[in-house]
Order: sequence, then structure tokens, then C-alpha cells
Amino acid sequence: MATPPWLRYLSPHELRLLQETDAQLLTAPPARSRLGAWGEKKLTQLADKVPENLKNQLTNAVSNALEQMRLGSTWLVSREAVLQRLERETGPLRGSLDILRQPVQRLDDFCADLVKTNTTGLTLEGAVTGAAGVIGLIADIPILYCCLFRIIQEIAIVYGFPVKPPQERFHVIQVLDLGHSLGSSHRPDLARQTYQMQEMIGHGTTVEALEAIQAFSVRSSGPQTQALVRNFRLARQLALDLLERKLLQGLVVIGSAIGAASNYQLARDVGLAARHAYRRRFLMEVALRRL
Repeated sequence: MATPPWLRYLSPHELRLLQETDAQLLTAPPARSRLGAWGEKKLTQLADKVPENLKNQLTNAVSNALEQMRLGSTWLVSREAVLQRLERETGPLRGSLDILRQPVQRLDDFCADLVKTNTTGLTLEGAVTGAAGVIGLIADIPILYCCLFRIIQEIAIVYGFPVKPPQERFHVIQVLDLGHSLGSSHRPDLARQTYQMQEMIGHGTTVEALEAIQAFSVRSSGPQTQALVRNFRLARQLALDLLERKLLQGLVVIGSAIGAASNYQLARDVGLAARHAYRRRFLMEVALRRL
């Protein structure tokens, strides 16, 4: 990626935070240990043996969640409520311009607490649904993705970005995919794609153009620009990833512990991806306004 000119308008401290974000998102995760690689291989083998109808049910459940987000039929957060909580730390905020004047570290700390609170709730929810075995796994998905979308949307609002425009809903889904992939070798490619999308949104790019940049996504096998087809492909990838994360939840005896642990880790991953993605957008917006 070419060095963007707006970097020259960031302070040394802001540049260090941006470098921290790039190190987190653009660097491939470390190679797994021999034991970790063995465990991952075994989980993949178990996932391959899961009946296709269960995989399809998971895919459809995830696809429905993505489609509701894309169409904007579900608003999960109140901007006013989020800003009221933020104002306890910052003082009065009259709009996004006031947020852009805030020290980025203050917003980072607020988002870290926000993710921690949401993660605790999702961990408890995963324990309850995990105790129900496979039935609980299916029932867990709508609740899980509603909570994950809420985490991303609240973080977007804290950094001064809207969540309702179609382009922003598209970006939320992209951040969800990135969060799912933090432990994957696809992480740097998805992060670069996210960066490109952010700059395009800043220039007022249409949703159709944003879809075009995913034409040869690392998570698809060819050009796809129809939103429904793209979302179904993404849903399949997310469903299979979720299946491996929560595979042992199907065993009622230990499902509660597995459900809690997988929800905890996924919420942390998505929260971390959202914090870094929106922190970068915030710093880019601050620099462009200085420019």
C-alpha cells in the first residue's frame, strides 16, 4: 500500500497509535505451536464430519443476521445513549466535530471498557445456550450476532461515525469478518481491504462500488457483486469458522463451558478489530481536517 499523504498531519503520539493498529491488523498471526496445529487439525476433521444439514442451518442463521444488518432492518444501538455515556468522560458533545477534538487515547479507553462489558454479557449468554447442546448452538446465533453488531456499532459512534447509512452498514459487516479472522492468515488481506473501503467511504463512494472491491475477495472463489450472493458466501465462511470455535458445544455435558469460552473469545476478537479499524478512521479523519 502506498503511504497516504495525510500521515504527515498526525502527531508523533498519534502515529505511534496508528503503527500499533497496523501491527495488530496487517501482520499475520504467529504460526501455531505443534500442539496448537494438531488441535486445529483435529477440530477441522471433526467439523468435516458434521452433517451437511447442520452446516446449512448454521449458514442460514448467519446469513439472516447479515442480511438484516445490510438492509438496516435492525437498529441495535441508540446514538444518544452511547454519547450520553461518553459525555461522562469527555464533557458535553454537540456532534461529531466535538468527538474529533477528543484525545484518541480517551476514546480508546472508553471503547476498551465498552467491549469488556459486552463480552461479559455474551460469555454468560454462551454458557446458557451451550448447556442446551446443538439446539442451543442454533439458537445462540441470532443473539450472538446481534451482540457482535452492537459492539461494532457502539464503537463506531464513540469514534464519531454514523451506523445507519448503507455504506456504514457495509463497513460493519467488513469489520465483523475481520474480527472473525484475527487468528487467520487472511487477516492482513482483510485489513487492507478494510483500509481501502474506509478511504472510499470518505470520498462518498456508493455501496455498489464498495461491493466491487470485494469482487476477488480472499474469502470467495470469483467475482461476485450481488449483495445476496456475497453475503451468503460470507455467511458460509463465518458459519464454518463459528462451527470450529463452538464445535464441542454440541456435547451437553461440556457445552456450557465451550459456549461461554467461544463467545468470550469471539467478542474479544470482534471488539479488538472494531477498535483498531475505527481508531484508524478517526485518525485519518483528524489528519484530513488538519490538512
